[in-house]
Amino acid sequence: MNYTVDLTTRVNPDKLDKGLGIKVVEPDDYTKKQVKAIKKKGYKILAYLSVGTIEKDRPWYKKYKKYGLKTLEDWPDEVYADVRRTNWRCFLVDRARALKEKGFDGVWCDNIDVYSEYKSVKMYAAVKAVLKQIKAVGGYVMINGGSEWLDDSIDKKVKLKTYLNGYTQEEVFSLIKDYSGKGKFGSQKKSDSKYYKTMIKKAIEQKIGGFLLEYTRDKTLKETIEKWCKKNGASYYISGDVNL
Repeated sequence: MNYTVDLTTRVNPDKLDKGLGIKVVEPDDYTKKQVKAIKKKGYKILAYLSVGTIEKDRPWYKKYKKYGLKTLEDWPDEVYADVRRTNWRCFLVDRARALKEKGFDGVWCDNIDVYSEYKSVKMYAAVKAVLKQIKAVGGYVMINGGSEWLDDSIDKKVKLKTYLNGYTQEEVFSLIKDYSGKGKFGSQKKSDSKYYKTMIKKAIEQKIGGFLLEYTRDKTLKETIEKWCKKNGASYYISGDVNL
Protein backbone atom coordinates (compact mmCIF):
# COMPACT_ATOMS: atom_id res chain seq x y z
CA MET A 1 0.00 0.00 0.00
CA ASN A 2 1.53 3.30 -1.08
CA TYR A 3 0.20 6.37 0.66
CA THR A 4 1.28 9.90 1.54
CA VAL A 5 2.00 10.65 5.18
CA ASP A 6 2.77 14.11 6.52
CA LEU A 7 4.04 14.81 10.02
CA THR A 8 3.67 18.52 10.57
CA THR A 9 3.78 20.88 13.52
CA ARG A 10 0.55 22.54 12.42
CA VAL A 11 -2.17 22.01 9.81
CA ASN A 12 -4.48 24.92 9.02
CA PRO A 13 -7.75 23.45 7.68
CA ASP A 14 -8.63 26.74 5.98
CA LYS A 15 -5.41 26.72 3.94
CA LEU A 16 -5.31 22.99 3.24
CA ASP A 17 -5.95 21.89 -0.33
CA LYS A 18 -8.14 18.88 -0.99
CA GLY A 19 -6.20 15.66 -1.32
CA LEU A 20 -5.54 12.16 -0.09
CA GLY A 21 -3.16 10.74 2.47
CA ILE A 22 -2.52 10.88 6.19
CA LYS A 23 -1.85 13.83 8.46
CA VAL A 24 -0.19 13.14 11.82
CA VAL A 25 -0.69 15.93 14.34
CA GLU A 26 -0.45 16.85 18.01
CA PRO A 27 -4.09 16.27 19.00
CA ASP A 28 -4.34 18.82 21.80
CA ASP A 29 -3.61 21.60 19.29
CA TYR A 30 -6.89 20.96 17.45
CA THR A 31 -10.55 21.35 18.23
CA LYS A 32 -13.14 18.78 17.21
CA LYS A 33 -14.33 21.22 14.56
CA GLN A 34 -10.83 21.57 13.08
CA VAL A 35 -10.36 17.80 12.97
CA LYS A 36 -13.63 17.49 11.08
CA ALA A 37 -12.55 20.23 8.65
CA ILE A 38 -9.29 18.42 7.83
CA LYS A 39 -11.15 15.18 7.22
CA LYS A 40 -13.56 16.99 4.92
CA LYS A 41 -10.59 17.90 2.72
CA GLY A 42 -10.11 14.17 2.10
CA TYR A 43 -7.35 13.32 4.56
CA LYS A 44 -7.11 10.68 7.24
CA ILE A 45 -5.94 12.38 10.43
CA LEU A 46 -3.97 10.54 13.13
CA ALA A 47 -3.28 11.76 16.65
CA TYR A 48 0.18 11.50 18.16
CA LEU A 49 0.32 9.15 21.15
CA SER A 50 3.52 8.06 22.86
CA VAL A 51 3.02 4.46 23.94
CA GLY A 52 6.57 3.76 25.06
CA THR A 53 7.46 6.96 26.91
CA ILE A 54 6.02 9.32 29.51
CA GLU A 55 6.62 12.93 28.53
CA LYS A 56 7.33 15.41 31.31
CA ASP A 57 5.37 18.25 29.70
CA ARG A 58 2.13 16.26 29.59
CA PRO A 59 -0.62 16.95 32.14
CA TRP A 60 -0.68 13.26 33.10
CA TYR A 61 3.05 13.07 33.90
CA LYS A 62 2.71 13.45 37.69
CA LYS A 63 0.10 10.72 37.87
CA TYR A 64 2.01 8.19 35.79
CA LYS A 65 5.69 9.04 36.39
CA LYS A 66 5.86 6.15 38.86
CA TYR A 67 5.71 3.87 35.81
CA GLY A 68 8.74 5.56 34.28
CA LEU A 69 11.98 3.74 33.57
CA LYS A 70 15.21 5.39 32.37
CA THR A 71 15.43 8.77 30.62
CA LEU A 72 15.84 8.71 26.84
CA GLU A 73 19.40 9.46 25.78
CA ASP A 74 18.59 12.26 23.35
CA TRP A 75 15.31 13.44 24.86
CA PRO A 76 15.87 14.43 28.53
CA ASP A 77 12.21 15.39 28.97
CA GLU A 78 10.99 11.83 28.33
CA VAL A 79 11.34 8.59 30.25
CA TYR A 80 10.62 5.12 28.94
CA ALA A 81 7.26 3.84 30.16
CA ASP A 82 6.83 0.43 31.70
CA VAL A 83 4.19 -0.83 29.30
CA ARG A 84 3.97 -3.99 31.41
CA ARG A 85 2.04 -1.96 34.00
CA THR A 86 -1.72 -2.42 33.59
CA ASN A 87 -2.59 1.11 34.70
CA TRP A 88 -0.37 2.66 32.02
CA ARG A 89 -1.93 0.50 29.32
CA CYS A 90 -5.42 1.40 30.54
CA PHE A 91 -4.52 5.08 30.32
CA LEU A 92 -3.32 4.66 26.73
CA VAL A 93 -6.52 2.90 25.72
CA ASP A 94 -8.64 5.58 27.41
CA ARG A 95 -6.63 8.27 25.64
CA ALA A 96 -7.09 6.54 22.26
CA ARG A 97 -10.83 6.28 22.91
CA ALA A 98 -11.06 9.99 23.73
CA LEU A 99 -9.14 10.89 20.57
CA LYS A 100 -11.49 8.76 18.50
CA GLU A 101 -14.46 10.56 20.06
CA LYS A 102 -12.81 13.86 19.13
CA GLY A 103 -12.95 12.76 15.50
CA PHE A 104 -9.47 11.40 14.83
CA ASP A 105 -9.29 8.43 12.47
CA GLY A 106 -6.68 6.76 14.63
CA VAL A 107 -3.37 7.17 16.39
CA TRP A 108 0.33 7.31 15.55
CA CYS A 109 1.89 5.27 18.35
CA ASP A 110 5.39 6.49 19.10
CA ASN A 111 8.36 4.88 20.90
CA ILE A 112 7.44 1.24 20.36
CA ASP A 113 11.18 0.61 20.61
CA VAL A 114 10.69 0.51 24.38
CA TYR A 115 10.55 -3.22 23.65
CA SER A 116 14.14 -3.16 22.36
CA GLU A 117 15.30 -1.34 25.49
CA TYR A 118 13.56 -3.75 27.86
CA LYS A 119 13.31 -6.89 25.80
CA SER A 120 11.46 -9.73 27.51
CA VAL A 121 8.52 -12.04 27.00
CA LYS A 122 6.39 -9.86 29.28
CA MET A 123 7.27 -6.62 27.50
CA TYR A 124 6.56 -8.19 24.10
CA ALA A 125 3.14 -9.37 25.32
CA ALA A 126 2.38 -5.99 26.91
CA VAL A 127 3.10 -4.05 23.71
CA LYS A 128 1.06 -6.55 21.71
CA ALA A 129 -1.87 -6.31 24.13
CA VAL A 130 -2.01 -2.53 24.22
CA LEU A 131 -1.77 -2.17 20.44
CA LYS A 132 -4.68 -4.57 20.02
CA GLN A 133 -6.75 -2.61 22.54
CA ILE A 134 -5.85 0.74 21.01
CA LYS A 135 -6.80 -0.50 17.55
CA ALA A 136 -10.13 -1.79 18.87
CA VAL A 137 -11.12 1.61 20.27
CA GLY A 138 -9.03 4.05 18.26
CA GLY A 139 -9.33 2.86 14.68
CA TYR A 140 -6.31 3.17 12.41
CA VAL A 141 -3.00 2.46 14.17
CA MET A 142 0.45 3.30 12.86
CA ILE A 143 3.47 2.51 15.03
CA ASN A 144 6.74 4.39 15.06
CA GLY A 145 9.82 2.30 15.76
CA GLY A 146 9.65 -1.14 17.27
CA SER A 147 11.50 -2.93 14.49
CA GLU A 148 12.49 -5.76 16.85
CA TRP A 149 8.94 -6.11 18.13
CA LEU A 150 7.69 -6.22 14.54
CA ASP A 151 10.34 -8.73 13.52
CA ASP A 152 9.56 -11.00 16.47
CA SER A 153 5.85 -10.79 15.65
CA ILE A 154 6.49 -11.86 12.07
CA ASP A 155 8.63 -14.78 13.30
CA LYS A 156 5.75 -15.79 15.58
CA LYS A 157 3.40 -15.61 12.57
CA VAL A 158 1.23 -13.03 14.31
CA LYS A 159 -1.56 -11.58 12.16
CA LEU A 160 -0.27 -8.02 12.31
CA LYS A 161 -3.36 -6.44 10.79
CA THR A 162 -5.12 -7.26 14.07
CA TYR A 163 -2.75 -4.87 15.83
CA LEU A 164 -1.73 -2.17 13.37
CA ASN A 165 -2.22 -0.69 9.92
CA GLY A 166 1.18 0.85 9.30
CA TYR A 167 4.80 0.82 10.40
CA THR A 168 7.09 3.85 10.59
CA GLN A 169 10.87 3.59 10.80
CA GLU A 170 13.03 6.63 11.44
CA GLU A 171 16.52 7.17 10.02
CA VAL A 172 16.53 4.40 7.45
CA PHE A 173 18.86 6.36 5.17
CA SER A 174 19.63 9.43 7.26
CA LEU A 175 21.10 9.83 10.73
CA ILE A 176 20.64 12.49 13.38
CA LYS A 177 24.11 13.46 14.58
CA ASP A 178 23.12 16.33 16.87
CA TYR A 179 19.71 16.92 18.42
CA SER A 180 20.34 20.54 19.43
CA GLY A 181 18.80 23.45 17.52
CA LYS A 182 17.34 22.25 14.24
CA GLY A 183 19.67 19.27 14.25
CA LYS A 184 22.75 18.11 12.35
CA PHE A 185 22.36 15.16 10.01
CA GLY A 186 24.39 12.56 8.17
CA SER A 187 23.93 9.13 6.58
CA GLN A 188 22.86 5.99 8.40
CA LYS A 189 25.38 3.16 8.85
CA LYS A 190 25.14 0.65 6.01
CA SER A 191 24.38 -2.29 8.31
CA ASP A 192 21.57 -0.46 10.13
CA SER A 193 20.18 0.93 6.89
CA LYS A 194 20.08 -2.57 5.40
CA TYR A 195 18.22 -3.91 8.44
CA TYR A 196 15.66 -1.09 8.46
CA LYS A 197 15.03 -1.44 4.73
CA THR A 198 14.44 -5.15 5.25
CA MET A 199 11.89 -4.37 7.99
CA ILE A 200 10.05 -1.90 5.77
CA LYS A 201 9.83 -4.56 3.06
CA LYS A 202 8.61 -7.14 5.58
CA ALA A 203 5.89 -4.76 6.77
CA ILE A 204 4.69 -4.26 3.20
CA GLU A 205 4.70 -8.03 2.64
CA GLN A 206 2.49 -8.33 5.73
CA LYS A 207 -0.05 -6.02 4.02
CA ILE A 208 0.60 -3.09 6.36
CA GLY A 209 2.04 0.18 5.18
CA GLY A 210 5.77 0.86 5.28
CA PHE A 211 6.76 4.45 6.01
CA LEU A 212 10.17 6.12 6.30
CA LEU A 213 10.72 9.17 8.49
CA GLU A 214 13.99 10.81 7.45
CA TYR A 215 16.03 13.81 8.59
CA THR A 216 18.23 15.47 6.02
CA ARG A 217 18.82 18.63 4.02
CA ASP A 218 20.99 16.86 1.47
CA LYS A 219 19.45 16.92 -2.02
CA THR A 220 21.21 13.76 -3.22
CA LEU A 221 20.10 11.77 -0.19
CA LYS A 222 16.55 13.04 -0.62
CA GLU A 223 16.56 11.76 -4.20
CA THR A 224 17.93 8.39 -3.06
CA ILE A 225 15.14 8.05 -0.48
CA GLU A 226 12.46 8.99 -2.99
CA LYS A 227 13.79 6.54 -5.58
CA TRP A 228 13.97 3.63 -3.11
CA CYS A 229 10.47 4.26 -1.79
CA LYS A 230 8.99 4.45 -5.26
CA LYS A 231 10.65 1.17 -6.22
CA ASN A 232 9.57 -0.67 -3.06
CA GLY A 233 6.07 0.71 -2.57
CA ALA A 234 6.89 2.60 0.61
CA SER A 235 6.08 6.16 1.66
CA TYR A 236 8.29 8.75 3.26
CA TYR A 237 8.46 12.08 5.01
CA ILE A 238 11.68 14.10 5.04
CA SER A 239 12.27 16.78 7.64
CA GLY A 240 15.04 19.37 7.65
CA ASP A 241 14.44 19.96 11.35
CA VAL A 242 14.88 17.49 14.19
CA ASN A 243 11.83 18.99 15.91
CA LEU A 244 8.78 17.98 13.89
